Amino acid sequence: MIMSGQYGSSYQINYHNSHVAWADNDPDAAYTYIINTMNGIDNDVKHPLFPPALFLKAKIQYSKQLYAEALRTYQEVIHLKGLDTVLLANSYAHLGEIYLEQGQNEDALKVLSTWEQVFGPRSDVYALKTLYHNKALAYFYLKQYPPAEEYFNRSLRLEEQVQDTTGLAISYMDLANLYYTQYLDDKAIPLFEKGLEYAKHSNNPEVPRNAYRNMAAVEENRKRYALALDYRKHYEELQDSIWNRDHVWELARQERKLALQQREHTIYVLGWQRNSLLLAALALLLLGTAIWFAYRQQKRSKRIITQQKEALNILNQTKDRLFSIVAHDLRSPVYRLKNNLAKLKKAIWKQEITEAAALAASNEKIAGSTYILMDNLLHWALSQTDQLFFRPEELHLRTVVGLVCHDVTPLAADKNIVIKQVIPEEIIFMADLHSFKIIVRNIMDNAIKFTPVGGYITISACLQQDECHIKIIDTGLGMSSETLEALFDPNKKRVQQDTHGYESTGLGLWLCKTMTEKNNGRLSITSEQGKGTTVTIILPAKG
Repeated sequence: MIMSGQYGSSYQINYHNSHVAWADNDPDAAYTYIINTMNGIDNDVKHPLFPPALFLKAKIQYSKQLYAEALRTYQEVIHLKGLDTVLLANSYAHLGEIYLEQGQNEDALKVLSTWEQVFGPRSDVYALKTLYHNKALAYFYLKQYPPAEEYFNRSLRLEEQVQDTTGLAISYMDLANLYYTQYLDDKAIPLFEKGLEYAKHSNNPEVPRNAYRNMAAVEENRKRYALALDYRKHYEELQDSIWNRDHVWELARQERKLALQQREHTIYVLGWQRNSLLLAALALLLLGTAIWFAYRQQKRSKRIITQQKEALNILNQTKDRLFSIVAHDLRSPVYRLKNNLAKLKKAIWKQEITEAAALAASNEKIAGSTYILMDNLLHWALSQTDQLFFRPEELHLRTVVGLVCHDVTPLAADKNIVIKQVIPEEIIFMADLHSFKIIVRNIMDNAIKFTPVGGYITISACLQQDECHIKIIDTGLGMSSETLEALFDPNKKRVQQDTHGYESTGLGLWLCKTMTEKNNGRLSITSEQGKGTTVTIILPAKG
């Protein structure tokens, strides 16, 4: 529980609150409190609270991936005189992990070896298995394969002893990578498979995600593309799950941070008011200073209020636009679904099996398109409030496009539309995988909706200097120059009917443009009414 000033000295309260915030997974608040703690004791290295406070500061920096700052702070911790053995051991362990993260593998090996010699003999099995695994990684990165293999096996024996499912999965995968790097596929592949079996029982979704990614790469190299695609789909599902989890955590963290700021602002204002009463009793010499300070505070408050009003206006505009889209795009499919359900009920009651099956299939399509619309609305709203997270990585274009085409092929088959993929094998580009799939899926959905029965959709790609150009060309209805001009203009109406006569506001293309720009790319559309549309996605190629 967060404590206030009535419970003790300020530095003791801040120290207590820092641990509460850390336990609540709020590192920003924890860091603020621990800095206040150290300031409260004047950063006196002889104070009893200084060593644990400095250690927590380093730990928070490490958790926020501020490796350079954490490295300096841990170095300061281990050089404190009379430091507690537990803090010293943990500091060495974390130093080794930071050096590994930064690719300073020789430094990591030195620190971890020191830990093993000094603290290893009296450490528990959990600390030892982590130490062995990290030393194995350091040797592996230095291409010293025999000692790396030895320490991976030591780690495995301890993980089997304590039945650490997650640790076993990670160690088997790392040992498999060790063999795979040396082209010892006969040793590596069974370990990859064993790692996957353990990973399926892990509580951390990142572990099975990595296991499925490894198996997809293995099967792709063995030219077993069907299995590779299946493993890749499992990987994508877990990646999406992790993204959603991280997003929820980030929202919760922001809410806690806002609550803390509001509370501290309230305390600050109350303190200022109390001090103003005391200052009023002082000599007239201080009156001018008090007036100046009050004026500065008033200007600051007005500036904050103005910023809050601007943010509120943006949110209101987003809300109004969202309601407008929901009222237009969502009302129609829900109404059709309602009518179809009534007809389906009547057909079932009359035992008209053929009619019932047709209505059920129609309902499935309506529900699918409505789900896609809702997903687009969610991502569009998040993009308008800067809550989308983008993690660019190297992607194999043919594989990713193949995954999206696999999902939309049934929709194309219903209209006898042929999808052609003309993508060179060697194209690698940089983008966030989750958002890129959304971009391609929306463009493919539009192409299928606006292409008549028996049409064609062609996906091609090429590299031009340091850019990857991806073209999606359909033989659909196309767009007039007025519709094309209005696509990305928020002040113009963008409603257009597809081949079934259903209307669309073009939200999907708007979302595609926003996400492409977030991926450091650009999107262009050319179209001719009655002849089709070409959408070009331009993203950075692999450097």
